[in-house]
Amino acid sequence: MYKRKTKIIATLGPASEKLIDELLKYVDVIRINFAHGDEDQHKKYFDLVNNRAPILVDLPGPKLRIGVLEKGPITLKNGDVVTFGDKGIPIEDPIFFKLIKVGTEVLIADGVIRVEITEVNENSAKGIVKEGGLLTSRKGINIPDADIPLGITPRDLKLLKEALDLGANYIGLSFVVSEDDIRKVKEIVKGKAWVVAKIEKKAALKNLKNIVNEADAIMVARGDLGVEVGLPNLPQTQRKIINVSRKYGKPVILATQVLESMVNSPLPTRAETIDVANSVSQGVDAIMLSDETAMGKYPLEAVKTINDLIISVEKTFKPKKTKLYRNVDEAVAYSAVIASVLSSASVIITYTRTGSSAIRISRLRPVVPIITLTPSEDLTKILKICYGVYPKKVEELKSLDDIVKRAKEEAIQMGQKGFIVIVGGVYGDKGETTRFLKVEELD
Repeated sequence: MYKRKTKIIATLGPASEKLIDELLKYVDVIRINFAHGDEDQHKKYFDLVNNRAPILVDLPGPKLRIGVLEKGPITLKNGDVVTFGDKGIPIEDPIFFKLIKVGTEVLIADGVIRVEITEVNENSAKGIVKEGGLLTSRKGINIPDADIPLGITPRDLKLLKEALDLGANYIGLSFVVSEDDIRKVKEIVKGKAWVVAKIEKKAALKNLKNIVNEADAIMVARGDLGVEVGLPNLPQTQRKIINVSRKYGKPVILATQVLESMVNSPLPTRAETIDVANSVSQGVDAIMLSDETAMGKYPLEAVKTINDLIISVEKTFKPKKTKLYRNVDEAVAYSAVIASVLSSASVIITYTRTGSSAIRISRLRPVVPIITLTPSEDLTKILKICYGVYPKKVEELKSLDDIVKRAKEEAIQMGQKGFIVIVGGVYGDKGETTRFLKVEELD
């Protein structure tokens, strides 16, 4: 049976919380957006997942947002005059009124709604709708070129502690602009979770290599990023982030408006299916659904659709290879992939204590699955985000013979036949790691 290599992340929300059992048949990672809800709701969602899948917690960062619309969603039409604040559309952070002036264009919901400001007061403002749409509570606000204070907010720190206490496996860090942002969070996380840097600011692109090097994984957050760089520049920007992430061996997630039409439709558009295909062929590790599963009318259909799309594309297109670093570990990983091709092996099996060998092989995008045996319970969850990696917890294996024996047992149990490639490392008497690669033929 074909194993899908590109992973699926689905956001849990009001539309999908009652469908969690069905979602987990298709989804590799569950996302919980801490920009919404309170402590009770966050815990409820963790309890619903009940340790059956790794969880990505998204921190809100210093993002301007619409407040809660007490009377529900509002339909804004072109030419409507709207009021922000002062019993009009609520704004969460009053700094909004200091960042705008007459003539400022305010972009809402990743730029879907556009309003031109016509009047500004201390705690209110008016504007005319240039591009209408359905406005819902807590949608993000973008003000192009505004000098919004960035960095880790006090609210982020509070939510970070909450996420770690609940057992989050990944922390999504919003509006990263430098590697220092990531280091600050890593000092708090202390290896309990991976830190995922969300690339959504122009400043981040100028410092992309350093950010990628410091982060555990990268997210192409196309919503705010599209507003920042402009839609005509978004495709090449996406490709650049993916290429740099893969070059430095960091898993990369594609996010935002992947199947946006499926919020209200049971079928995707033709353009969306091609977008997914392009992203898979570019070599992303995972694709994330947001509104589609959090608040859409067809969350389960969206997950099934992207699962089918990915499988179809993977059987046809192969992501391009990345350039290699010149060191022993990369040589072993590269040799493992070449050996799997020349021997027509059905699987690569790696034994790892840190996950590094699985990640190195994953970035080379082999055509066969990478079964990763590890004694670490945490790694069995964290590595699920990586392309083609299928982690499994095993006992501590202390010798080369033990690893080979356990790998062959696992392959036979999976129903594999013919050749398999085994990669791993064992510690010698002096503490050094002995790296090895072995091709075995199953009886």
